[in-house]
Amino acid sequence: MKIGEYLISKGKLTDTQLKDALFVQSISEKRLGDILIENGYVNDTDVAIYLAQDSGREYFKELNSESINKSENERSGFSFLYDIPAIIIKKAGENYIVCSGITGSLSERMAFDKNLNGFKIGLSTKRKIYEALNKTFINKSGSSEKEILNEALEIALLKCSPNIRIKRSENFYLMVIDTDSGQETIRVLSLESGQRIINIIATNCQVTLKKGEGLDAKFIFISNVYKGVKVNIRVAFLPISSKLDRELALFEAVLRIHGLNKAFDLGYIGFSDNKADVLRKSYTYPNGFIIATGPTGSGKTTTFYAMLKLLAQKKRSIITIEDPVEIELKEPNITQMNISDDFGYAEAIRIMLRSEPHTMMIGEIRDDITAKHALIAAETGHLVLTTLHTNSSLSVFSRLKSLNVDLTHFFSLLRIVTAQRLYSPLCPTCKKRVSVDMLPSLYRHSLEENLKFTFNMLSGVDYQTKERVAHFASSEEITGFNSVCVRGEKYCDDCGGTGYIKRKPMIEIVEFNDAVKEEIYNDLTILSNNSKLEQILINLSNFEPLKIQAFQSLVNGEIDPITYFNLSR
Repeated sequence: MKIGEYLISKGKLTDTQLKDALFVQSISEKRLGDILIENGYVNDTDVAIYLAQDSGREYFKELNSESINKSENERSGFSFLYDIPAIIIKKAGENYIVCSGITGSLSERMAFDKNLNGFKIGLSTKRKIYEALNKTFINKSGSSEKEILNEALEIALLKCSPNIRIKRSENFYLMVIDTDSGQETIRVLSLESGQRIINIIATNCQVTLKKGEGLDAKFIFISNVYKGVKVNIRVAFLPISSKLDRELALFEAVLRIHGLNKAFDLGYIGFSDNKADVLRKSYTYPNGFIIATGPTGSGKTTTFYAMLKLLAQKKRSIITIEDPVEIELKEPNITQMNISDDFGYAEAIRIMLRSEPHTMMIGEIRDDITAKHALIAAETGHLVLTTLHTNSSLSVFSRLKSLNVDLTHFFSLLRIVTAQRLYSPLCPTCKKRVSVDMLPSLYRHSLEENLKFTFNMLSGVDYQTKERVAHFASSEEITGFNSVCVRGEKYCDDCGGTGYIKRKPMIEIVEFNDAVKEEIYNDLTILSNNSKLEQILINLSNFEPLKIQAFQSLVNGEIDPITYFNLSR
């Protein structure tokens, strides 16, 4: 019996409440039981009892009276918390892993970890598990808060995690790292201990936290694991509200790690041969602009580093200006500079020009002064790679116009503009295909609107170009689209129950070749008309808009509707 049917049969849930919760589940990654609890329809005990009965597991009504196996919990390093709240209990001579739900990654670990042979799975609520963890382990590890912070940073470096998140959950702080397959909890901290760690971070950054005020700062961490290598840590301090602690200045923190990532070639990063070949053309450009757009964390800088490693083969001077340096490049002809509050982009560019580099990478154009000096660098014979924060590649013209840049002058120097995103493909093992009619009306109507928009955009180009841009180019194929893939069940070993596999980049590349420039020079007002500009680029270059690529991936079953909407808008 499904959880909804069970709870209705027990008088705990109504048909209307179940219908509402199922809709929320269809547009989120949450489990139905969690949604029912969050909405207040049922309590956590109701869900835990159902899960125990449905799986034939033992339900632990109380954990405080049971014998908690401290040595086993400490030996495992709370690694079960990477996936779900869990604690190891010893009862009647047998070891139980008591958790709030059974996931694929938990089942996989128990199947392959010899140390867990003979362990049984029990079920309880998150609240009771956290209470047991608190009473037994919180603030009893013997480690100081400074040692806990250093250990978390070393773990994140070893796992190549870009972020550590110190966030509040229930009456605890959790230390969570981001990985390609999701998020992993590496520490459970008391409220007091978590706040002390955040204060230590603030001290390292030499800043003072004030109630209700967010703050961005940075410090340098020296890694023992990597034998004294210095790592730049950028920190966002986030003020949080608490009904119980109105007088306290409570914060969460996100630590972004720079410095030990690896710069790979364009193919290894995940670009198709066609996309990589267009980016490799940067090797042939003696001067001009190459601009990357996209949100923070979309892989722009990693792509630029791969291009810089290629350009370094020319054995010409390359200088980068970054805030901060994210990846240390080892090529002898590449110099990397950090900017600071006292040494900004504009001043760094002026100094850079005096050293006469052939190629320059400017981390970001943030203001009109930086834009002005970057333009001077490009027109004086330098190849300039830089980033802009815009929503799309074609938005660079409106963004630069707002920075008082002469667009005609800028356009004459422009070589390539990219827009990049990172996305998580569906797990090919457990994904399932469903009819579009089964999707919530919100999704179905949005897909229909996007279908019409996509075809209308393609209708303005010739058939040969249309055929190259999208395999679904004909109207018959588009109107015949009637199903999508969604993530599968939670118990897949290949993806650890997440439904997704390692993230990949998707990139939109605008190449301003001679044919495109000649067409636009006939009417420079096109630079302010994205629709006309888009059609010219599709007809005269290898331009594939993100929305076209995203739709192809949706049709091919590589991504689900949520990912599609995130990539195409």
